[in-house]
Amino acid sequence: MILELLENHLFASILVGMLFICTVVLCVYYFRFLKIKINKQPLDLYDQKQPISVVIATRNEHDQLRQNLPFFLNQNYANFEIVVVIDESDKELTYIMDEFEKRHSNLKVVSFEWSRNFFVSHKFAESVGIKSATYDRILVSNITTRPASPEWIARMSRALSGDKKIVIGYHTMTIKPSFINVFVRFDTFFYTLYYLRAALSGHSFTADCKNLAFDRSLFYDTKGIARFYNVNTGDENMFVNKATTKINTAIEIHPDAIVKGQLKPTFGEWFEKTIRRRVLIKEFKKINRVGLFLYDLFMALFYIVSGLIFGCFFLPETSFFDIPMDFLMIAGGLFFLKILIQWIVFKRMMSRFKECGFLLLIPVFDLVKLILLPVLLFIGLFTKRITWK
Repeated sequence: MILELLENHLFASILVGMLFICTVVLCVYYFRFLKIKINKQPLDLYDQKQPISVVIATRNEHDQLRQNLPFFLNQNYANFEIVVVIDESDKELTYIMDEFEKRHSNLKVVSFEWSRNFFVSHKFAESVGIKSATYDRILVSNITTRPASPEWIARMSRALSGDKKIVIGYHTMTIKPSFINVFVRFDTFFYTLYYLRAALSGHSFTADCKNLAFDRSLFYDTKGIARFYNVNTGDENMFVNKATTKINTAIEIHPDAIVKGQLKPTFGEWFEKTIRRRVLIKEFKKINRVGLFLYDLFMALFYIVSGLIFGCFFLPETSFFDIPMDFLMIAGGLFFLKILIQWIVFKRMMSRFKECGFLLLIPVFDLVKLILLPVLLFIGLFTKRITWK
């Protein structure tokens, strides 16, 4: 019976076989995410003893400084400083920081005039802050975000101990009632799952520079981000790409260790960020480039093949495009199995990351990303250096 179906419906057999392979591969990707787990051990006094410097570079972000800097300054940690790098030509920004310095002795302001420096970029400003920091243990973030908890420094600092010289944290967006907010949070969530799982496998390739801790000696040993000034749109995550090993990297995803972006994202900002990510892929390690390529490939094939199978059902019946009902049932089962497993895995991971609001929309967002992928790849080929505005 089966052999007869295969012989008489070769085209349908090939399509269903491809759908089966795509389903298996994608489900393997999803199940691997389950190994990303929270360190639930309580904090103790020892975790507070190691001093650490939090480095934040900012430019033209007056409102964000006023609103978010107090969340960084008021952390439950015994020995830390906040290093803020500003443009000294911005008089309003200088005045704001003067007011904060009067109230907080652990705040250090580093200022220089951007227009007099060749590398007017976030990574250059941040490298100035890292060099100016008092302590050798560095935690970098962004003033457009705020820590989700007063225990943020303590959680990230504890992970930065022993052989662990780099700690990759999690950054998300504050929940707001808009489609683009939900879409950006999903995209950030998935990409973070991917590179955190890579870190656990010993193949780290990137990180979010809004929540990243590292040892300054390692930063200097690998020449920090200075070696990447000639890389288009290169950011601090390129330092992670080159400096991490199987031994020296840890992840920290405890809810208290999360930072949340406060700005309302726009589609244009997400589009530019995604282009930047695509441009940087060529700088990643081969195993990471292949992994990302295969995921996109099998995801695209999954929806294309599914569309062909179910589309043939509505075409005029011919010997070539005829899809037997048995094959349609198998294809339907595979399609919903993939969606179901994706929902189950992502629901569990969303609970670990305290995310919500996009579970049922995940298949829709997958399709949106696939539709935009050719455009992103094409634009990425012609993208020049993106400076810090």
